[in-house]
Amino acid sequence: MQEKEIENSKRAKLRQEKPLVYDKVIKIAERHEQGIATPIIDIAYNYACNLKCQHCTAARFTKKERKLTPADLKKLSDEADALGLCQFCLSGGEPLIFKDLDEVIKAMQPDKFHLAMSTNGHFMTPEMARHLKALGVDKVKISLDDYDEKRHNENRNSEGAYQKAINAMLNAKAAGLSVVVQTVVTHQNCQTDRLIQMAKFAQENDFTVDVLVARATGAWEGKHEVLIDEADAEFLSKAHEQYPVLHRDTFPSYGIHKGCGCVDSTLHVTQYGDVTPCVYIPISIGNIFDESLADIIKRGQSIKCFQKFSALCLSGEDREFISKYMSKSYGKPLPINWTEAFDEDDFAK
Repeated sequence: MQEKEIENSKRAKLRQEKPLVYDKVIKIAERHEQGIATPIIDIAYNYACNLKCQHCTAARFTKKERKLTPADLKKLSDEADALGLCQFCLSGGEPLIFKDLDEVIKAMQPDKFHLAMSTNGHFMTPEMARHLKALGVDKVKISLDDYDEKRHNENRNSEGAYQKAINAMLNAKAAGLSVVVQTVVTHQNCQTDRLIQMAKFAQENDFTVDVLVARATGAWEGKHEVLIDEADAEFLSKAHEQYPVLHRDTFPSYGIHKGCGCVDSTLHVTQYGDVTPCVYIPISIGNIFDESLADIIKRGQSIKCFQKFSALCLSGEDREFISKYMSKSYGKPLPINWTEAFDEDDFAK
């Protein structure tokens, strides 16, 4: 199935299962042309996790007294709906160990939003997969660090992690959930047959591979050697041509080429309410406990580097952005405030 057919199939399924969401989704292209932000909001509701992965960034975030609650998510959901937003992704930590998971999902109002969940898959039993589908979850993004079983298990510091991830994908598919294989690509593991094998596996099973390029943050803070280069990016583009299911968020989709898309196409909310331009930029542009989502988005859109189109991932490929802004967070409690990262000249007048 080619890329256009894949996209049309997903739209048709959404229209049938969630008509209110579909009505918002089909307006994204028009809003994009008008410069109106329509970000997918990733929510790290809780950093609790059953694994200790080598590349984890969650442990670096400063603990604060106030944390997200289902009531906070309901308020955020109401504000997002009023702005015409239509997609949430629940992450962590590991969502499947959240004690209030059902309450959290309901607070996000599944009838009004396309809901995805990022998970390591350890607890994605057939029963859990069916339960998530019944609650209104549409998609699960299951982490697979490498198509080689040993490498994945070593990175996850867990024997059996690989097989549990594979089983989770099959269980989710059987329950009617869309399945995304989520993988982190570094300069060291990018141009390998293993990535192509992962794409083949996904294509054979009607999955998608979501390629996340490595960032020099979290456990990799300042380690620029993990960042991909131009040759790696070209390899990924050619792999996408051969296997359309292998995708990067900087690639065009549904006829729209958003490029990096920070703020306009993606936002991240930490467990402590801070909003960052994406999951991997540890710079807070506001906090939902203190301001409205609309005001935070407005501030983000006023920052010059997020206004202009970038074909490169700012946090993973744009060496100038990394050197000028990302490096300001190195060695500091995260996330840093926008006032620490950007000065007056960085804002549009």
